Amino acid sequence: MDFMMVCASHSPLLDFPAKQSRSVHNVLEALEAQRARIASFAPDLVILFGVDHYGGQQMNCMPSFCVAVQATALADVGGTPGHLNVPRDLAVQAVKSIRGQGVDTTVSYAMEVDHGFSQALQYLTGGLAVYPVLPIFVNCIQPPFSPYSRARALGEAVGNFARSLPQARVLFIGTGGLAHDPIRLFPPIDSVKDRWKPYILHGKAQTQVTQQAWIDYEIKAHRTIAKVLASVLMPAKLAGLNDGWDKAFMEAYCSGRLDQFDDWDPEQVMAKAGIGAVETQSWVAAAAAMHVATGAVPRKVFQAVSKEIGIGFGIAQAGPANGRSACAPQL
Repeated sequence: MDFMMVCASHSPLLDFPAKQSRSVHNVLEALEAQRARIASFAPDLVILFGVDHYGGQQMNCMPSFCVAVQATALADVGGTPGHLNVPRDLAVQAVKSIRGQGVDTTVSYAMEVDHGFSQALQYLTGGLAVYPVLPIFVNCIQPPFSPYSRARALGEAVGNFARSLPQARVLFIGTGGLAHDPIRLFPPIDSVKDRWKPYILHGKAQTQVTQQAWIDYEIKAHRTIAKVLASVLMPAKLAGLNDGWDKAFMEAYCSGRLDQFDDWDPEQVMAKAGIGAVETQSWVAAAAAMHVATGAVPRKVFQAVSKEIGIGFGIAQAGPANGRSACAPQL
């Protein structure tokens, strides 16, 4: 049984940067290189740790983690719409296994996901349904967040589950981060404008604000932000980017000691590197799954600030590695 892991940032502005800079081209080239690696690996199953930006999860009940038994991607900003190819029985088995290992996860038989899932599938695998995929949501949008230690525990439980599967090749993907701060685009419930509060709270369970109205607003707002970011007058720091934090995260992430993230306070991460940096919990989960399955440690393959797409973009990979005889050291 072989395993592979790829973690990568995402940004809606990849689809419509106001300026085609060298940094944007570098990001796209780095993603394409990973897509080619994944195609060569030809996974039988993709286990995707993704995030959401009020597309499918709202504040009336925001889970820390949620496994999708069925999933549909929205036509949101930066997203690709369509149905994900989720193996239903396997997803149910995953929920039982994860819970049996002491990690509480919710389950959804009708999960809607936004670009926090679909962009990774589109850019890294070539489409939403190229491979069977198990989507696992990690809340990184709204405090109070789960600790990084719980994201690691989730990943370890998923890694143990993956080792029990009959599939010959399994790919773990984590998506989100690095430093960026789209908090005005995706505001916490205490600061959201009254106009959007019904949707942020209740999603499609209310009639005051339609889901499409929210999506249309986000598309328009992101296009406006894209023009601002493309301006030479907009410094990276003012845009919420933090290259120093990105470098420190990547160094820690690739050190082989995932347990050091147990001491990270998600709200301190948000204060230093923006709310989008908390999405690195999905990276920790994916790396923990890969480590349990194979003992492999991530290595950095790309890291650079791209102001035009409003993010510090990073990519890390591990494997392919054989999991049958792996004896993963304890972290």
